[in-house]
Amino acid sequence: MKTAARTTDDLIGTFRSFGADGPVYEVIRKVGDEKVHVIVVQTGEELDYLVSRALKDPEVD
Repeated sequence: MKTAARTTDDLIGTFRSFGADGPVYEVIRKVGDEKVHVIVVQTGEELDYLVSRALKDPEVD
């Protein structure tokens, strides 16, 4: 059983989806205190995303 991510460091290297049915993204690195840099797996798009939202998004295998 996976342990839920609780901090920004816990997010790095995880794959998550934007909400329950959204596309999958990989968390690459921290960007300041409130954001992480992510790559959308399906499109290769890169963006900075709020940590508070990423922590709520479901982790995927």
